[in-house]
Amino acid sequence: MTSVVSLQAVAIYSGPSFRSPHANDLIKPTPPHSQNQPNTMASKACCTIPPVVSDTDAYKLQGSHDKISDLKTYVTGSTDSKTGVLVIYDIFGLDFAQTLQGADIIASSTSSLVVIPDFFKGEPMAISGFPPDTPEKQKALGEFFAGPAAPPKTVAKVGELVPLLKEKYPSVERWALMGYCWGGKVTALLSGAGCPFVGSAQIHPAMMDAEDAAKLTVPHFVLATKDEDAETTEKVRGIIENHQDEAVRTKSQVMRWEGTFHGFMAARVDLKDAESKAYYEKGYKKLVHWLKEVLGTTRQSKL
Repeated sequence: MTSVVSLQAVAIYSGPSFRSPHANDLIKPTPPHSQNQPNTMASKACCTIPPVVSDTDAYKLQGSHDKISDLKTYVTGSTDSKTGVLVIYDIFGLDFAQTLQGADIIASSTSSLVVIPDFFKGEPMAISGFPPDTPEKQKALGEFFAGPAAPPKTVAKVGELVPLLKEKYPSVERWALMGYCWGGKVTALLSGAGCPFVGSAQIHPAMMDAEDAAKLTVPHFVLATKDEDAETTEKVRGIIENHQDEAVRTKSQVMRWEGTFHGFMAARVDLKDAESKAYYEKGYKKLVHWLKEVLGTTRQSKL
């Protein structure tokens, strides 16, 4: 039986494969508390990232592959770092330079250790089946979300991974969590009661749900696109703006960019397209700035 979650996923991924970004996109930071905004002099430094390499075939990885438990894992940044970011990739898996370059950007720009475990163990959803514009492709996508990519399964896997991260990387004192697309849903589910991370981020999130926002216990970052439901994004924004948890209410950020598409910061982006590259850069600058703030807090993660 096809689950509600898998039907939502099919709806997201059945949209246009790409849309050229435009300058007049909608950007709504949440919330606009002046005490949480960077000063003008610090802003430029906070938003600086390495140059983005357009030719993904020629991109030279800055990290390497290791194993955490039985999971092949991309690791980038110093293992002596005091801060770390656990990344949950999109349904296309670990082998896309666009995603790995993003991890390298985060690691170098935040001076953090960044790890991306291969939760699908080398068997992700094939990107060749996209967009799912036939009944057969939609059926395959629904079955993938109901099977290997069922969010509760990965939530459990992350729970098992948490003590292993602490053991393998003892120098890291504060961990953040982030996910792309499907990984954003998993991230949201992990950001409620008992969350061991200092903050969490959803990038062009699939299956975004206002109920997840209501359960947040850590500062949260949402970067949605024109392919994510506008009404749901506004509901999430409203819940976060009025959240009972002060840290969630004052240190979170919700944006919806109308000019770009679902997947623009991960596997689906074509960085040879100038406008897509511009949005990729812009997105990582926003994310890096937020991560630097949340990882720089005095609160320590519970890992």
